[in-house]
Amino acid sequence: MNEDSGLLERPSHTSVPAVAPTSSSRAQIFRSMYEAHVDFVWRNLRRLGVGDGDVDDKTQEVFVIAHRRFTDFEERGHGPRAWLFQIVLRVASDARRHKRRHPEDPDGAKLLERESIEPPQAEALARREALLRLDRALATIDVARRAVLVLHEVEEMTAPEIAQSLGIPLNTVYSRLRVARAELEAALARQEGASR
Repeated sequence: MNEDSGLLERPSHTSVPAVAPTSSSRAQIFRSMYEAHVDFVWRNLRRLGVGDGDVDDKTQEVFVIAHRRFTDFEERGHGPRAWLFQIVLRVASDARRHKRRHPEDPDGAKLLERESIEPPQAEALARREALLRLDRALATIDVARRAVLVLHEVEEMTAPEIAQSLGIPLNTVYSRLRVARAELEAALARQEGASR
């Protein structure tokens, strides 16, 4: 899965019926939901701090959990994205906690070797560096504020949709968004100052 293509396209919405599906239609409905929202899950795991080497595995983990809990899913008017995002938040939090406890990447050298096999093109390299700067800046923001910022700026959700998805008051969404934007701007400015 390519991060660049995920940022350019917004996945389509899949409606999930509110009635309990049969076991054969359940698998088909879940497959449709997976196909419609896999890019959404992948992007948000990355933006919530899951590293490049783990994001594909964690994406699958989100859908394994979703599949296991699919019978508990209820359509409440805001679609499966809100439900999936709740799972994404937990999986990303677990991944960050694991990384703090086990900071060494045992495959790090092999990953660097694979990346250096093909020389990057200037435009792709510049884009990747910009995304890395953004990731570093996002990593400095508290996860609750980061989640609101990502849902609003990347996923283009409205404040009421975010409030409903995260189960928080609307004014809290606005407050977190305002603070997160200021923190992101300050983090990017610090990076810019440090690179001079």
